[in-house]
Amino acid sequence: MGRREPKPVILAFGGYDPTSGAGVLMDARAIAASGGHPVAVPSCLALQSTATFDRVVPVSRDTIDRALACANLAHRIVGVKVGMIGTRAAADALLAFLDRHPGLPVVLDPVIRATSGGALLAKNALPAYRLLLLRANVLTPNLPEIEKLLGRPLVRFEDGVIAARDLSEDTGAAVVLKGGHFAWKGKRGVDIVYDNGTVTLLSPPRKLAPRDAHGTGCAFASALATRLASGEPLAMAAAAAKALVAGWIAGGFKSAEGRWTLS
Repeated sequence: MGRREPKPVILAFGGYDPTSGAGVLMDARAIAASGGHPVAVPSCLALQSTATFDRVVPVSRDTIDRALACANLAHRIVGVKVGMIGTRAAADALLAFLDRHPGLPVVLDPVIRATSGGALLAKNALPAYRLLLLRANVLTPNLPEIEKLLGRPLVRFEDGVIAARDLSEDTGAAVVLKGGHFAWKGKRGVDIVYDNGTVTLLSPPRKLAPRDAHGTGCAFASALATRLASGEPLAMAAAAAKALVAGWIAGGFKSAEGRWTLS
C-alpha cells in the first residue's frame, strides 16, 4: 500500500517574514487551523516588520530545489499555496516542481508589493510569474493586485465582478477577489468568487470592525487551499477561510509598531 497521511498535506511556498505575521509562518498556522498538515519552503527572506519594509534576500535555486524535494519525499503533498515569489530563481524552481507534479491543485495569492511598502517581485521574474498564473487553479488577489494584473483601475464594485471574470478568462483559474478595499452598499469586505461563470458574494461578519491587518491574504489563501484539498467546493471553502480570518482579526492585537496583527 502507498503512503497515507492523516491530514491533507499542503505545501506553502512563499516568503519568510521574521514577524510571523505573514509568509510561510502564517501559512503554516492557517493550514493547521483548517485541518491540514503544513510543509513550507521559503522562496526568499522578506526582511520587514509589521509596518516597514527593508529588502528581499534571495534563496538560491539549488536550495529551493532541495527543500522542495525534501518536503515531497517526506509527505504526499495534495495541494499547494503560493504566496510571495520574489526572484526568478524561486519562480523557475516552483515551475519545475509543478511540472514534475502536474496534478497538484494550486492556490496562488498574487503578492506583488508589501503592504508596508516595497516591491516583492523582481522584474526578471515576470515571465515565469505569468506562467505560474496560468498554472494556478485559484487566484486570490485584492483590489490593488487585480488592478496590477489587468492593467486598469477599478472604481465601482461592479467593476470588481467584471475584473474577476476577465482575470479568470485570461488565466483559466477561478478567482476570489478579496473585498477589503471595496465598499458595496455601505459594507466593506464583500469578496467576489468567480468560478466557471458563477458569481458568489461573501459578506463579512456583521460585528467585525474593519481593520487593515497584517497577513490576512496569506492566511486566507492557505486556509482556502487546505479546504479545497479536503474536497470542499470553492464558494464553501472560501466562506470558511473568510470566517477563520475574521475570527483571527477579531482576536488580534497591535504590534509594537501599532499595526493590527492576527491572533
